[in-house]
Amino acid sequence: MRVAVTTTRRPDPCEEARAKESAGRHGLAFIPRGDSSLEAARSAASADGLLVLTNEASTLVLEGKAHRWFPGMAPLRVKWLRRHGTSPPATRRDPFLRACDFVEGDRVLDATLGLGADALVAAEAVGPSGEVWGLESVAALAAWVAEGLRRYADRAAPRVRVERADHGAFLEALPPRSFDVVLFDPMFRDARKAPGPFQVVRRLADFRPLDPQALAAARRVARRWVVVKDGAPGWDLARLGITPLASARGAHLYYARLPPAP
Repeated sequence: MRVAVTTTRRPDPCEEARAKESAGRHGLAFIPRGDSSLEAARSAASADGLLVLTNEASTLVLEGKAHRWFPGMAPLRVKWLRRHGTSPPATRRDPFLRACDFVEGDRVLDATLGLGADALVAAEAVGPSGEVWGLESVAALAAWVAEGLRRYADRAAPRVRVERADHGAFLEALPPRSFDVVLFDPMFRDARKAPGPFQVVRRLADFRPLDPQALAAARRVARRWVVVKDGAPGWDLARLGITPLASARGAHLYYARLPPAP
Protein backbone atom coordinates (compact mmCIF):
# COMPACT_ATOMS: atom_id res chain seq x y z
CA MET A 1 0.00 0.00 0.00
CA ARG A 2 1.34 3.39 -1.02
CA VAL A 3 0.93 6.14 1.59
CA ALA A 4 1.82 9.84 1.45
CA VAL A 5 2.17 12.33 4.29
CA THR A 6 0.14 15.51 4.59
CA THR A 7 -1.27 17.83 7.27
CA THR A 8 -4.59 19.30 8.27
CA ARG A 9 -5.83 22.30 6.28
CA ARG A 10 -3.70 25.43 6.60
CA PRO A 11 -1.21 24.19 9.21
CA ASP A 12 1.17 26.60 10.90
CA PRO A 13 4.70 26.64 9.41
CA CYS A 14 6.24 24.63 12.27
CA GLU A 15 3.61 21.90 12.00
CA GLU A 16 4.08 21.63 8.24
CA ALA A 17 7.88 21.54 8.59
CA ARG A 18 7.61 18.77 11.19
CA ALA A 19 5.31 16.72 8.95
CA LYS A 20 7.67 17.17 6.00
CA GLU A 21 10.58 16.02 8.17
CA SER A 22 8.56 12.95 9.20
CA ALA A 23 7.87 12.08 5.56
CA GLY A 24 11.59 12.20 4.81
CA ARG A 25 12.36 10.01 7.81
CA HIS A 26 10.13 7.25 6.42
CA GLY A 27 10.91 7.73 2.74
CA LEU A 28 7.34 8.83 1.96
CA ALA A 29 6.11 11.59 -0.33
CA PHE A 30 4.97 14.81 1.32
CA ILE A 31 1.92 16.59 -0.13
CA PRO A 32 1.33 20.20 1.02
CA ARG A 33 -2.31 20.38 2.05
CA GLY A 34 -3.10 24.05 1.74
CA ASP A 35 -6.87 24.35 1.53
CA SER A 36 -7.46 21.20 -0.52
CA SER A 37 -9.49 18.18 0.54
CA LEU A 38 -7.92 14.94 1.73
CA GLU A 39 -9.13 13.22 -1.42
CA ALA A 40 -7.46 15.88 -3.57
CA ALA A 41 -4.21 15.44 -1.62
CA ARG A 42 -4.40 11.65 -1.98
CA SER A 43 -5.04 11.95 -5.72
CA ALA A 44 -2.15 14.39 -6.15
CA ALA A 45 0.16 11.85 -4.51
CA SER A 46 -1.27 8.90 -6.49
CA ALA A 47 -1.45 7.19 -3.10
CA ASP A 48 -3.76 4.57 -1.60
CA GLY A 49 -3.90 6.38 1.72
CA LEU A 50 -2.66 9.40 3.66
CA LEU A 51 -0.81 9.81 6.93
CA VAL A 52 -2.13 13.08 8.34
CA LEU A 53 0.28 14.52 10.92
CA THR A 54 -0.36 17.30 13.39
CA ASN A 55 1.63 18.29 16.46
CA GLU A 56 -0.66 16.09 18.56
CA ALA A 57 -1.68 13.13 16.40
CA SER A 58 -0.76 10.58 13.73
CA THR A 59 -3.85 9.67 11.70
CA LEU A 60 -3.99 7.12 8.90
CA VAL A 61 -6.74 7.80 6.34
CA LEU A 62 -7.80 4.79 4.27
CA GLU A 63 -10.82 4.71 1.96
CA GLY A 64 -12.11 7.94 3.48
CA LYS A 65 -11.94 6.67 7.08
CA ALA A 66 -9.59 8.31 9.58
CA HIS A 67 -7.78 6.11 12.11
CA ARG A 68 -5.94 8.01 14.82
CA TRP A 69 -3.07 6.04 16.34
CA PHE A 70 -3.60 5.02 19.94
CA PRO A 71 -1.78 2.24 21.82
CA GLY A 72 -4.85 0.30 22.97
CA MET A 73 -4.78 -0.74 26.62
CA ALA A 74 -1.12 0.25 27.04
CA PRO A 75 -1.85 3.47 29.01
CA LEU A 76 -3.77 1.53 31.67
CA ARG A 77 -1.09 -1.17 31.79
CA VAL A 78 1.64 1.46 32.15
CA LYS A 79 -0.32 3.20 34.90
CA TRP A 80 -0.62 -0.10 36.79
CA LEU A 81 3.10 -0.73 36.31
CA ARG A 82 4.03 2.67 37.70
CA ARG A 83 1.82 2.15 40.69
CA HIS A 84 2.82 -1.42 41.55
CA GLY A 85 6.23 -2.08 39.98
CA THR A 86 7.59 -5.17 38.23
CA SER A 87 7.84 -7.62 41.12
CA PRO A 88 6.04 -10.97 40.52
CA PRO A 89 3.07 -10.18 42.80
CA ALA A 90 2.54 -6.86 41.00
CA THR A 91 2.77 -8.37 37.49
CA ARG A 92 0.17 -11.05 38.20
CA ARG A 93 -2.35 -8.88 36.39
CA ASP A 94 -0.27 -8.61 33.20
CA PRO A 95 0.85 -11.96 31.72
CA PHE A 96 3.07 -10.14 29.22
CA LEU A 97 5.17 -8.69 32.03
CA ARG A 98 5.24 -12.04 33.84
CA ALA A 99 6.50 -13.80 30.73
CA CYS A 100 9.14 -11.20 29.87
CA ASP A 101 10.38 -10.56 33.43
CA PHE A 102 12.11 -7.35 32.37
CA VAL A 103 15.01 -5.89 34.31
CA GLU A 104 15.87 -2.20 34.57
CA GLY A 105 18.22 -1.31 31.73
CA ASP A 106 17.20 -4.17 29.41
CA ARG A 107 17.55 -3.84 25.64
CA VAL A 108 14.37 -5.27 24.12
CA LEU A 109 13.63 -6.13 20.49
CA ASP A 110 9.93 -6.31 19.64
CA ALA A 111 10.16 -8.16 16.33
CA THR A 112 6.43 -7.77 15.51
CA LEU A 113 5.54 -4.24 16.60
CA GLY A 114 1.86 -3.97 15.62
CA LEU A 115 0.32 -0.96 17.35
CA GLY A 116 3.29 -0.70 19.69
CA ALA A 117 1.28 -1.34 22.87
CA ASP A 118 3.58 -4.07 24.23
CA ALA A 119 6.63 -2.04 23.20
CA LEU A 120 5.34 0.91 25.21
CA VAL A 121 4.75 -1.26 28.28
CA ALA A 122 8.20 -2.78 27.85
CA ALA A 123 9.72 0.72 27.59
CA GLU A 124 8.25 1.62 30.96
CA ALA A 125 9.40 -1.65 32.52
CA VAL A 126 13.04 -1.28 31.40
CA GLY A 127 13.22 2.28 32.70
CA PRO A 128 15.25 5.29 31.54
CA SER A 129 18.44 3.26 31.16
CA GLY A 130 16.76 0.68 28.88
CA GLU A 131 15.55 0.82 25.31
CA VAL A 132 13.07 -0.93 23.03
CA TRP A 133 13.40 -1.45 19.30
CA GLY A 134 10.23 -2.24 17.36
CA LEU A 135 10.25 -3.83 13.90
CA GLU A 136 7.47 -3.40 11.35
CA SER A 137 7.80 -4.55 7.73
CA VAL A 138 4.82 -2.59 6.32
CA ALA A 139 5.76 1.00 5.50
CA ALA A 140 2.35 2.51 6.28
CA LEU A 141 2.15 0.83 9.70
CA ALA A 142 5.75 1.65 10.59
CA ALA A 143 5.25 5.35 9.84
CA TRP A 144 1.81 5.54 11.52
CA VAL A 145 3.04 3.97 14.76
CA ALA A 146 6.43 5.70 14.82
CA GLU A 147 4.88 9.15 14.38
CA GLY A 148 2.14 8.32 16.88
CA LEU A 149 4.77 7.46 19.48
CA ARG A 150 6.65 10.69 18.72
CA ARG A 151 3.49 12.64 19.48
CA TYR A 152 2.39 10.57 22.47
CA ALA A 153 2.71 12.48 25.74
CA ASP A 154 4.24 9.77 27.90
CA ARG A 155 7.78 9.55 29.27
CA ALA A 156 8.22 5.95 28.07
CA ALA A 157 7.41 6.67 24.41
CA PRO A 158 10.84 8.13 23.46
CA ARG A 159 12.47 4.86 24.56
CA VAL A 160 10.76 3.04 21.66
CA ARG A 161 12.70 3.13 18.40
CA VAL A 162 10.71 1.99 15.35
CA GLU A 163 12.50 0.39 12.41
CA ARG A 164 10.87 -0.55 9.13
CA ALA A 165 12.32 -4.00 8.55
CA ASP A 166 11.52 -7.63 7.94
CA HIS A 167 12.28 -9.28 11.27
CA GLY A 168 13.85 -12.37 9.70
CA ALA A 169 16.49 -10.43 7.77
CA PHE A 170 17.00 -7.98 10.65
CA LEU A 171 17.65 -10.76 13.17
CA GLU A 172 20.03 -12.57 10.83
CA ALA A 173 22.13 -9.39 10.52
CA LEU A 174 22.44 -8.79 14.28
CA PRO A 175 25.45 -9.94 16.29
CA PRO A 176 24.91 -12.63 18.95
CA ARG A 177 23.56 -11.56 22.36
CA SER A 178 22.80 -8.02 21.20
CA PHE A 179 19.40 -7.79 22.99
CA ASP A 180 18.35 -9.05 26.39
CA VAL A 181 14.81 -10.04 25.38
CA VAL A 182 13.33 -10.65 21.93
CA LEU A 183 9.53 -10.59 21.52
CA PHE A 184 7.26 -12.14 18.91
CA ASP A 185 3.54 -11.42 18.69
CA PRO A 186 2.46 -12.85 15.30
CA MET A 187 -1.02 -12.03 14.01
CA PHE A 188 -3.48 -14.55 15.41
CA ARG A 189 -5.09 -16.97 12.97
CA ASP A 190 -8.48 -16.51 14.70
CA ALA A 191 -9.68 -12.91 14.39
CA ARG A 192 -11.41 -11.57 17.49
CA LYS A 193 -13.40 -8.39 17.84
CA ALA A 194 -11.00 -5.52 18.45
CA PRO A 195 -10.92 -1.69 18.54
CA GLY A 196 -10.57 0.31 15.32
CA PRO A 197 -6.77 0.84 15.35
CA PHE A 198 -6.16 -2.89 15.74
CA GLN A 199 -8.44 -3.59 12.79
CA VAL A 200 -6.14 -1.36 10.70
CA VAL A 201 -3.19 -3.49 11.82
CA ARG A 202 -5.11 -6.65 10.87
CA ARG A 203 -5.83 -5.22 7.44
CA LEU A 204 -2.29 -4.10 6.60
CA ALA A 205 0.00 -6.40 8.58
CA ASP A 206 2.12 -9.23 7.26
CA PHE A 207 0.23 -12.45 8.09
CA ARG A 208 3.07 -14.87 7.48
CA PRO A 209 3.35 -17.29 10.41
CA LEU A 210 6.42 -17.18 12.60
CA ASP A 211 9.22 -19.01 10.84
CA PRO A 212 11.42 -21.53 12.74
CA GLN A 213 14.48 -19.93 11.14
CA ALA A 214 13.53 -16.50 12.53
CA LEU A 215 12.96 -18.09 15.93
CA ALA A 216 16.42 -19.67 15.81
CA ALA A 217 17.95 -16.32 14.84
CA ALA A 218 16.15 -14.66 17.76
CA ARG A 219 17.58 -17.22 20.18
CA ARG A 220 21.04 -16.39 18.88
CA VAL A 221 20.42 -12.67 19.37
CA ALA A 222 18.84 -12.92 22.85
CA ARG A 223 20.96 -12.75 25.98
CA ARG A 224 18.22 -13.92 28.35
CA TRP A 225 15.24 -15.30 26.43
CA VAL A 226 12.79 -15.09 23.56
CA VAL A 227 9.11 -14.60 24.37
CA VAL A 228 6.42 -15.72 21.92
CA LYS A 229 2.73 -14.80 22.24
CA ASP A 230 -0.11 -16.77 20.69
CA GLY A 231 -3.90 -16.63 20.85
CA ALA A 232 -5.80 -19.48 22.48
CA PRO A 233 -5.77 -22.41 21.89
CA GLY A 234 -2.10 -21.95 20.94
CA TRP A 235 -1.97 -23.54 17.49
CA ASP A 236 1.14 -21.64 16.41
CA LEU A 237 3.04 -22.55 19.55
CA ALA A 238 2.11 -26.18 18.92
CA ARG A 239 3.22 -25.88 15.28
CA LEU A 240 6.62 -24.65 16.46
CA GLY A 241 6.89 -27.33 19.13
CA ILE A 242 6.86 -24.77 21.96
CA THR A 243 5.25 -25.39 25.34
CA PRO A 244 3.42 -22.33 26.74
CA LEU A 245 3.89 -21.04 30.26
CA ALA A 246 1.17 -21.80 32.78
CA SER A 247 -1.78 -19.43 32.36
CA ALA A 248 -5.08 -18.64 34.02
CA ARG A 249 -8.02 -20.87 33.15
CA GLY A 250 -9.87 -19.47 30.15
CA ALA A 251 -6.97 -17.21 29.09
CA HIS A 252 -7.24 -15.79 25.57
CA LEU A 253 -3.48 -15.36 25.22
CA TYR A 254 -0.64 -17.82 25.72
CA TYR A 255 3.01 -16.97 26.25
CA ALA A 256 6.08 -19.12 25.84
CA ARG A 257 9.66 -18.37 26.87
CA LEU A 258 12.67 -19.87 25.14
CA PRO A 259 16.27 -19.73 26.36
CA PRO A 260 19.03 -18.29 24.17
CA ALA A 261 20.87 -20.59 21.81
CA PRO A 262 23.80 -22.41 23.42
